[in-house]
Amino acid sequence: MQTSSNTTTTPLSTTDVRIVKHAAGETKIPNSPQRIITLHDSTILDPALALGVKPIGVATYPPEEGFLFRGISNDKVMNIPQVGTAFEPSLEKIMTLKPDLILGREYQKDIYNLLSNIAPTVLIDWGSFSSFQDNFRYIAQVLDKEEEAKQVLNQYQARIQQFQQSMGKRLEEIEISVIGFTGQNIKSLSRDATFNQIIDDAGLKRISIQNNQKERFLELSIESLNDYDADVLFVINESQDKRLSYLKNPIWSQLKAVKNKQVYEVDEDIWYAGGPLGANKILDDLFKYLVENA
Repeated sequence: MQTSSNTTTTPLSTTDVRIVKHAAGETKIPNSPQRIITLHDSTILDPALALGVKPIGVATYPPEEGFLFRGISNDKVMNIPQVGTAFEPSLEKIMTLKPDLILGREYQKDIYNLLSNIAPTVLIDWGSFSSFQDNFRYIAQVLDKEEEAKQVLNQYQARIQQFQQSMGKRLEEIEISVIGFTGQNIKSLSRDATFNQIIDDAGLKRISIQNNQKERFLELSIESLNDYDADVLFVINESQDKRLSYLKNPIWSQLKAVKNKQVYEVDEDIWYAGGPLGANKILDDLFKYLVENA
């Protein structure tokens, strides 16, 4: 990935720009960027689309996973050129699109100077925010869309309240567990995971072992299933074997959630979302499985 050393950004007058602090320092960006490229799907593209901003180019999730965009409907990204993956964006494709702002992630620092030679570049450190909502507010600030962000989050909060009212007393009576199934092992994620933030926002109780988990994620043997049993168990199937081979394990049939038929398999391309669009899809699942199926 190389770009010509002769490629430089077009200078902007001081009245046309503002300074933004980000993971790679400070950058002068246009007050009203029109040609924006997003270099991450769930944590940057999702927030941009939720704010009504349609980028001119997007980086995707690695296609070998079987999907390109987490938490984002295909119609939202139709006809937007792809510029590689978040882990390997194509500088050549980005340069061809002539952006006036590039939004990337902190782990793209190794190509930050090259990106900055194409257009003003802001790198966003997802780990520096305590929630997907804070990340969303920051992107809204960068894009000068703070009022739009308030509306989006108000709508999200209204749905949270609707969910709580629909659940009634059951909100306090049930415990929730969410595990990922990787093929041979199970995975448990901390509150850094957007779906756990939504479960917390909804007022649902997570099992104590997950609620107290400090590690961002733990990969555990199938024999640990008992520790992650709950009244309701959500399983995110990351395995290429969609038949869920763990169902054959004797431990599985002894789980309380299994005996009570309260196990729900959910899609990883939704539950590993990182912005408001994906958050609302996760909420859709909570309504579907905990309210409509009650």
